[in-house]
Amino acid sequence: GPRPKGHSRKWIHLSIRSNTKNYICSKRLKVHETIIKVRFNELDSYGHVNHSNYLHYFEEARISAMDKAGKSIDQLLNEGFLLVVAQIETRFLAPAHLSDSLLIESGITQIRRASAQWFQRITKGKTVVAIQNTRVGCTTPLGKPCKFPNELQQAIKELLVTKEK
Repeated sequence: GPRPKGHSRKWIHLSIRSNTKNYICSKRLKVHETIIKVRFNELDSYGHVNHSNYLHYFEEARISAMDKAGKSIDQLLNEGFLLVVAQIETRFLAPAHLSDSLLIESGITQIRRASAQWFQRITKGKTVVAIQNTRVGCTTPLGKPCKFPNELQQAIKELLVTKEK
């Protein structure tokens, strides 16, 4: 059927070899896409995007994905819910430079009662620049974990990644 603007269905196959582990992700994703252009103030002294900026890129893409799915951060705050990052794992695979146009693909791999696991990747053309797995929890303004509100639960199901068997 028709998809909301900013969402696409595509194959993402990612195989990364590191010194200690092989990371393989082959999933059918219903992903949200965000494009960010690298700005001068995001560069380090080597002319690359500073590693800390990738956290901002990924976060901006998650917030945009939720907004497109129908639940903004502003709405959640007004309703007394906070989304907090509980865990992040980021792999930096290739540099990005000034004026590069970066595509950030975001999807949710798991939804639990009070948390969700996001999988995201940044590409520059055909090059994978970085990938990130993030666990985001739902809390009250006092920091107590709480169940996702029903509207949010329904909205983020739009971003759910289904694994191929």
